[in-house]
Amino acid sequence: MLLKERALFISLSLVFMCGLLIAGCETVGGGIQEPVSTQFLEEEVAPHAEEEAEKTATFTIEPDEDMRESEGEKDETTPTTTPTITPTVTSTPVPGSGAINPLTGLEVINPLTLCQRPLLVSISNFPVSSRPQAGLSVAAQVWETFIGEGMTRYVAVYYGDYVQYLEQIFQNRLADGSEEGFVIGPVRSGRVVFEDIKTLFLGARLITAGASGEVARQLTNRSSVYGSDPDDINSAGVVLSDIFGDEGCHIDPEKYATLVFDPSPPPGGEEAGFLRIVYNYLNQVGWEYDPTRGAYLRSQDTADGTGELFPVVEGLTGEQLAFENVVILWAQHRYVNLTIIEVELLYVRDRKGMLLRDGRLYDVKWSSQSGKFTIHDKDGNPIPLKPGATFFEVVSWETTWNAEERIVRYHNPVMPW
Repeated sequence: MLLKERALFISLSLVFMCGLLIAGCETVGGGIQEPVSTQFLEEEVAPHAEEEAEKTATFTIEPDEDMRESEGEKDETTPTTTPTITPTVTSTPVPGSGAINPLTGLEVINPLTLCQRPLLVSISNFPVSSRPQAGLSVAAQVWETFIGEGMTRYVAVYYGDYVQYLEQIFQNRLADGSEEGFVIGPVRSGRVVFEDIKTLFLGARLITAGASGEVARQLTNRSSVYGSDPDDINSAGVVLSDIFGDEGCHIDPEKYATLVFDPSPPPGGEEAGFLRIVYNYLNQVGWEYDPTRGAYLRSQDTADGTGELFPVVEGLTGEQLAFENVVILWAQHRYVNLTIIEVELLYVRDRKGMLLRDGRLYDVKWSSQSGKFTIHDKDGNPIPLKPGATFFEVVSWETTWNAEERIVRYHNPVMPW
């Protein structure tokens, strides 16, 4: 068979397989937190390397079984080269496909992308030199979680057309890319809470820059990327070749359709043009509604103790990060040790939350029974998000809310030692 004919045959086969898949889908109080040492602004244990998880694409409509780290494995050696993946054949995007991304409520250009596994990436927020990060603006969701000593870290969830958007950024010469050449990052080590988040997305992949042995044993379906400079903690990132090679119908997108979207805001709520989150006096975040963009713009301090906020920008474009929805989730936090914090995100119901959308604030409940994440009112009725990207701020059960000053203040759970 000629090369062109073979490529066409593969493309048509993928469309047919995903067509079968889609057709088969069923239609808080606490005390003031003590200041922390500024040491975390410049130092953290450097990520260690571990054996790469298998990345070979398998064209099947069933979710792959999680690839678990072997018992006792530790990330102790760093390879000299980073594995790369050769892109496989994909079909031509079809504008106006009518297929909806269940994580954003937006139409995708290419319905085949909804058959591909979500990709979760651990992205650094500390030290401050890790900013501006690359690739956050194309994520369907971003989860910010507390990792100890006043610091937070992101888990960005990529699903749908994100590869095409990343490619367009460079094709249109909107940015030169990060200095290191990655399109998502800087990538940092894994945390145990990432497994809970990943469990919400059956079949998803997780990319970290290593993990400690104790954490690695709890993270499944994980692979690592490695820094280009062993002396630069911010040099690890995801390049385009790391996210190619996963085409095909691996998952059922209907299983991710647990959230409800509506362009019209729900009734009720109260005006909320701005909200501040204080994770620590050296780690403060602001969300301000921009009616011209219909989204909340993110700002953050520079860990200088003043609390002054500055725009957080996308490293690939220089534009301020904007999210249509900001959801604050109160969750039980438990210290295992100073760097391992368990967060109760799975199999719970009717936990406290707040939703920011369209310049208004809504008190909500959130649940994750049976591994299905929902946002609803006290009676269990779904509360719709605005179509677009969502930023989740995960705070401790002890965290307080000052409605008059519009401040969410994180408080540490009790340490068991």
